Amino acid sequence: MIASLRGKVVQKRTDSLVVEMNGVGYKVICPIPVLESAKVGDEIFLNTYTHVREDILALYGFLTADDLALFELLISVSGVGPKAAVNILSAADSEKIRSSIRKQDPGILFSVSGIGKKTAEKIVVELKNKLGATNNLYAPSSETEDLHQALSDLGFKPNEISVAVSNIPDNMATTEEKLKFVLKEIKK
Repeated sequence: MIASLRGKVVQKRTDSLVVEMNGVGYKVICPIPVLESAKVGDEIFLNTYTHVREDILALYGFLTADDLALFELLISVSGVGPKAAVNILSAADSEKIRSSIRKQDPGILFSVSGIGKKTAEKIVVELKNKLGATNNLYAPSSETEDLHQALSDLGFKPNEISVAVSNIPDNMATTEEKLKFVLKEIKK
């Protein structure tokens, strides 16, 4: 198993990097924040997860050990594969995702490509205790879900909604404030 890579970024693709180490190029699938921060020609250090199946051998790379740990927790949920976990980590930073799960609010999760509402709720149910959830029970009509539904009804795409909702500052209390903020974020 390859636990980490340190090498030169020689190629940047839409979903992966090619990192050259000692003359060997490793294709490493990464979340969007990793891809955005990487530059061809720069040296990079990635914490990696080696995914092995009978028909595939793939490396997944993360800038921090925390991101890798969250990825491993996500793929431990039945029905969530590495691709879906990378999509989740691309939608919001890992602390927002952890906070969402602890608060038992799957809103950020179910707007991610490849993650439906039931899978998002399953992730929350299976991981909430591992991440130190509070005793608040998830209500299907949660504020985040209402925001997602309202924006979806206005015709915005799920990935636009997910990114904008994940950027909502914690100090915003009312749904109206949050909706105004999200609409401004999406229009940027």
